[in-house]
Amino acid sequence: MTETNDLHRLKTLAKRYARANRIPQHQALDLIAGKLGFPNWVKLISASKNGWEIDTEKMMGVEAFSRGSLPASTFLKGDPEAMKRRFAYLEQAEHGTIGDHAYRLQEVLGDVIIAGEGWSIRVPENPSAIPVVETYTDPAADCPVLEPEFLQRALRLAGDRAGQVRAEISNDWPRRSTKPDLRGVVRHPLGRGESDVWFCLHCDGRITGTQIAENLWHCPGCGASPLDIFETAFWSEDEGKSFLPVKKTVQSAKTSPMSRSPMADPNSTSMKRRSPFLCAALCLMTRPTSARS
Repeated sequence: MTETNDLHRLKTLAKRYARANRIPQHQALDLIAGKLGFPNWVKLISASKNGWEIDTEKMMGVEAFSRGSLPASTFLKGDPEAMKRRFAYLEQAEHGTIGDHAYRLQEVLGDVIIAGEGWSIRVPENPSAIPVVETYTDPAADCPVLEPEFLQRALRLAGDRAGQVRAEISNDWPRRSTKPDLRGVVRHPLGRGESDVWFCLHCDGRITGTQIAENLWHCPGCGASPLDIFETAFWSEDEGKSFLPVKKTVQSAKTSPMSRSPMADPNSTSMKRRSPFLCAALCLMTRPTSARS
């Protein structure tokens, strides 16, 4: 393992995870080291100096971990900082009703969550991402979010709030970050220069300035956050010349949200038709990096 390749990548993932979950970076480094079988980051560094290398499968596992929330055990064990963040988010929630069903609506690090008894919907900060619907009741039980009319009303509420959140994020950024000039040049909102072509560290995609500005600096291909977008492909031997252009993702207004029911039988026909996703309940407390970060 070399500092300029795998080790550098692990540090980048740890930094992103720390910022997303609002924890110290040393804690994020130790968590990532734990995913690789080491008691802490120091032990991992020591092993790398003695010739240890990470294989592709393990690196993919770490990348998947870095895009997630803090482990559920953190909350189950009553971690003081985690619980403090949880209650702070819940206090900020807006409450209302859809028919006879109560809901709470709130922004969580750029995402918008609307949730009620036994269900939740998350609209990601990424404009091209599909909303995620989660149910927590027994499949045989009644759940309002399974009713098309209720679902559409809830999606509208969350979608309207998401539009406001994205507008606020854009207002916080330089004008040139959201509006390309005549050459298609845009400015990175985190101060990483100006260019008409950008590169995604996560999927090795080449993105135009117009594409990245329209998608709120999330990769149109893989959805990676602004932290993974760079003016130069410094990690590539040919500086990104071999990278393929990212195709623009267009979401239809009729695109169905992803859904999942953790209570469902994973072998059932209904479960097989559903797309897997992280539990939206934990997203009320933590999530991957926001464009505001």
